[in-house]
Amino acid sequence: MEQVQRAHNQLVFADLTDYPVMAQALDNQWLPADLAERRQSALAASGTPPEAVAASAAELRRSLVNSGTLVVNRAFFLNNSALYSSYLPTADPAERQAFIRLLDSRALVPYLYTERDPAAEFTWGYDRQVHRAWARLLADEADPGLVRFDWDDERNAELAGRVGNWFSTELSRLRRLNTVDLAKNLGIGLEQARAMREGILKELYFWAGDQDNDQVITRNAVYERFLARPGTGPYENLLREGPHVVATKQLVDLLYSLGVPKASGLAALTPPDSPPRSTLQELRAEERPRDDDPEAVALLLRGLLADDLHRAVDGPNSYAGLGLADVVRLRREEEWRAYVDALASFVRGGFEGGRLPSPEEFAAGTREVARRHALMLRAARKTSRSADGFKREIATVLVVESAGIALQVAAGQDFSPLAVAAQMLTAAAGTLTVRLQFRDKAAGLSHSVTLPALRLGSLRKDWATIVQVLRAETVETDRVLVGAGRLADRQAA
Repeated sequence: MEQVQRAHNQLVFADLTDYPVMAQALDNQWLPADLAERRQSALAASGTPPEAVAASAAELRRSLVNSGTLVVNRAFFLNNSALYSSYLPTADPAERQAFIRLLDSRALVPYLYTERDPAAEFTWGYDRQVHRAWARLLADEADPGLVRFDWDDERNAELAGRVGNWFSTELSRLRRLNTVDLAKNLGIGLEQARAMREGILKELYFWAGDQDNDQVITRNAVYERFLARPGTGPYENLLREGPHVVATKQLVDLLYSLGVPKASGLAALTPPDSPPRSTLQELRAEERPRDDDPEAVALLLRGLLADDLHRAVDGPNSYAGLGLADVVRLRREEEWRAYVDALASFVRGGFEGGRLPSPEEFAAGTREVARRHALMLRAARKTSRSADGFKREIATVLVVESAGIALQVAAGQDFSPLAVAAQMLTAAAGTLTVRLQFRDKAAGLSHSVTLPALRLGSLRKDWATIVQVLRAETVETDRVLVGAGRLADRQAA
């Protein structure tokens, strides 16, 4: 196939080698569940609420800290205030220069769907002043890398079209989701999950089947038919009343956010206070790749692991106290570089070529990520110059549970929970569930990740030995202790 000549800034996804990701929270339709519920109120004003902009801006910083390259749909640079507020002429000069530096260094890369010009106009409505500011920025100040599936327009249209076709097809499969897992991931009751599947998801199933097979189903069409308040457009962020609307919106938005990452091989990151990627249950027997396609299996597992891992190491608003100038300074530090390299080595290297990491590699990889993460946080504190400083105070807690017994071990920055879990292998027996919990004392938040169960012998018999090894106290409980604050993730890693 003839290769198309490309300009210096015309990239394809294979060119993105510095741990590239896409973050769902930069979608202009994304809302945390609690904010989405408020958009059902008759008193809600049209437009994106300030709390949603702040949450998205915090996720922008979090994603830039936790990746080498952050790929963002070009449309979001024009319709998401969390992005365009950083380059408007009214932006803080230091923050604006930091935004330009992130673009120029290809830390922040616009994704172009079928257009070739990043300043091209859209057919849908948007703020013309924002568009003029974006066009001037690109013409006079910034030279970002631009990524497409291909710079041959015909081949690109075919590949980009597959993304739309995938979304159209997968809409019908939402009705098949297991209700137990659906309820857990969406934070709703089991009966509500069942009613949701037999109600709005069933209606969505039949509606999707009635659409023109030669046309893709757009997310806007789904919003207009099922989610947006009648008489309003999706951009107004006003939702219909009903007990299943918010949960269905979360499913549809999550599905939409996976289209480009699945087609390009990028890691798709979900916000810690929204449903994880595993909500879509891609490992179901009827959904997962064939066993004789190891590369596809490894790619899927890698994507699920990457999302879980990112949700484990940082919680919602983790870096809201950092400005973009702080982020730029942090990304120059050796500790940040070592942390992102550890992420890339574990997430991308461990599943390369269709292979799966061994249990030993898994333990070593997560241990190294946790260690590098702690060192990176220290560097973030030292480099921050924001007015309020960087006030994160992270407490790491190891929660071990089996047969109604739970053990919590609090730790400082240098503590390695996985190393302690490894010690237990020689001191205990039984089926052990190990949960890492990260508590942000200043923000009152907590989040966690559950590691695969460790199968040993008889746990109760040797429990005293475990306590002695860890020099810790135990409490009887019928569930894993979670402490104060919100849990952003209760999924299996």
